[in-house]
Amino acid sequence: MDRLVLRDLAAFETVARHQSFTAAAAELGISQSSLSYAVSQLEQRVGIALLARTTRTVAPTEAGRQLLGTLVPSLRDIGHELANLQEMRSTVSGAVRLTMVSIAYETILRPSLTSFREKYPNVSIEVSVDEGFSDVVAQGFDGGIRFGNLVDKDMVAVPLTRSAPVVIVGSPEYLQKHGPVPTHPDDLSAHICIGYRFVSSKRLYRWPLSKKGKTVELKTSSPLIFNDGEAIRSAAVDGLGLAYLFEAQVREDIKSGRLISVLSDWLPALPGFSLYYPNRTRTSPAFRALINHLWP
Repeated sequence: MDRLVLRDLAAFETVARHQSFTAAAAELGISQSSLSYAVSQLEQRVGIALLARTTRTVAPTEAGRQLLGTLVPSLRDIGHELANLQEMRSTVSGAVRLTMVSIAYETILRPSLTSFREKYPNVSIEVSVDEGFSDVVAQGFDGGIRFGNLVDKDMVAVPLTRSAPVVIVGSPEYLQKHGPVPTHPDDLSAHICIGYRFVSSKRLYRWPLSKKGKTVELKTSSPLIFNDGEAIRSAAVDGLGLAYLFEAQVREDIKSGRLISVLSDWLPALPGFSLYYPNRTRTSPAFRALINHLWP
């Protein structure tokens, strides 16, 4: 249905209720000519006159009264629902505490924070950006965001992204100095591959590589190891080595030429992110509002 029909139906109901284009136009805040045009457009769509007009009065025709019998209750119901939404906006309150890695904050939560705060101004949000795997129950978090395949089985998990594309990148200066540019995983042995150490398990991350059914997990032995993705990105930009990162972390760096992607045909997307929390029945109204906002 043409969405303009809804506008014209509301215009018709207002005129019929006031039995006056002048009063209806004042209520709607539009000119009488605009209001008359809207009603005429509606009558053209249905192919029958809905209002009987004279120089002194305006009244619904038989067809108009029949339409009003359905239209008025429907508009009343819509008005009630809008009022309920406004009430929900003003009544949902409380605090939400979340834990997540930096890339999850930047790509998932941050883009939604402004609209969420506008919709629920009485909800406060505390975010712990942490590369480790926090125990949400023991540390008092409402929930967190992490890779779906890393969510504990006793948690409720809401998938937020299907996958997380990754890249291997190096600066033009690094590649010029330490070339040739790698075209096969075996070539990486001649390069400085910046390492990532998990905060919780302390183990070094192995770079997963895959092409045409062949899978390799590259164990990096690097003079540079970090436990923070942003530090790894900065090191790559500074020309200190090759970095294995989420594409979203270095998208602008690649566009600007600060970093160059290599071995792109060997890089499978990693599992997507999920919002997870301990128990569906114990979520607060504030946290439930955030869940629904992130996963409509």
